[in-house]
Amino acid sequence: MQSVELGTSGDEEVVRFMACLSEPKRYNIVRLLAASGTDMSCGAIGASIGLSPSLVSHHLSALESAGVLERRRNGLWTLNRLRRDVLERHIATLSRLVS
Repeated sequence: MQSVELGTSGDEEVVRFMACLSEPKRYNIVRLLAASGTDMSCGAIGASIGLSPSLVSHHLSALESAGVLERRRNGLWTLNRLRRDVLERHIATLSRLVS
């Protein structure tokens, strides 16, 4: 079998995206944000999936680094929003692998 190297920074982004979502708690956070359709605070996410705020914050940072979500301050709270455009782009890239 022939070795294949990553060709573009887009390929590296998809790999980082898949690696990030391979952690079950992060995948659950993405599912929750997708289902809610709204911005959620760290505390609300933790309460919904049964994780401590510090653990949720850790996973949110990893998701933000992978470009999967964006965070914004709203007074005392930091709200987290799913980056649907990024998800759609990465899913389209993966879909092209099987078409």
